[in-house]
Amino acid sequence: MKAQKSKAKTGAFSLKTFEAAPKGFNPLTASKTTLLRHGIAPKPDEKKEPELYKAWHKVYSRELTHIIPEFTEIKKKQHRPGISKSKIKEGSSTSTNWSGVVVFPQVNDTFKWIIGNWMVPDPTQPAGQPTGSWYYSSAWVGIDGWGSNDVLQAGTSQDVLVQGTTTHKSVYAWWEWYPNYEMQISNFPVDAGDYMTCLICATSTTQATFYITNITTGTHTSFQVTAPSGTTLNGNCAEWIVEAPTVGGSLAKLVDYGATFFDNSYAYTKNNAMVNAGTGTTINMVDGSNNVLSQGIIEAAQVLKMQYK
Repeated sequence: MKAQKSKAKTGAFSLKTFEAAPKGFNPLTASKTTLLRHGIAPKPDEKKEPELYKAWHKVYSRELTHIIPEFTEIKKKQHRPGISKSKIKEGSSTSTNWSGVVVFPQVNDTFKWIIGNWMVPDPTQPAGQPTGSWYYSSAWVGIDGWGSNDVLQAGTSQDVLVQGTTTHKSVYAWWEWYPNYEMQISNFPVDAGDYMTCLICATSTTQATFYITNITTGTHTSFQVTAPSGTTLNGNCAEWIVEAPTVGGSLAKLVDYGATFFDNSYAYTKNNAMVNAGTGTTINMVDGSNNVLSQGIIEAAQVLKMQYK
């Protein structure tokens, strides 16, 4: 099929990337076939799906530079399923690695895609914590992982190391289909304060397409992924998360990321039901003594706030 620019095997994944659109390309007037060729998310019907079209138009009405992605497998880092610690009250749970919001489909339905926008946090050394070691956080959207052993996800990492008077910060975009490792998108520009949008479409239980846009820099990338061997997507939940990842096999120390908002946050099911993030369950990240480290807060139907405590 000519729509794909190239096929590759990266780590345990099969990947397809797309042909970059020419300068001056206008997604608003392009055909479905042309959008597919250039890795642009399918255009919703403006009359039948006005809210979806509005969100699509907000991203693709501006001129974007399409980047054919390059990947680096980070074998020391994983973004694991949520480790549920307790349900503290109706509509709220605690976890040792997740904070945010998770939504669930109706009975006999599953999620097929998810979208969310967020401002990339600026990582800082946690007050009162020792310097000389890395502190980590990841902001992402995904399908599965709360009550299942798989997670399909993409987002940004915000990490920091303070050594004496020198501060090292690492901010970048990544994706992962757990149980494999994080895949850094090594040539995609991301910095703290950038406004990101990510759409993940599961076209089957073993295949998905990622559409990631840095609205601040006007750059866009997309790619299609086949699941790692033995892994299938359940579609049992969708989520918007700030996480403490697993690094070197152990739960990482959470960075002070301040606060980050997710907006335009909703998911769609196979039965074409739209589920707003604001209808979901909030998750607070806690330590071993049940102290809250990071809080998930619902601000509005499609607006969430994650707050470092």
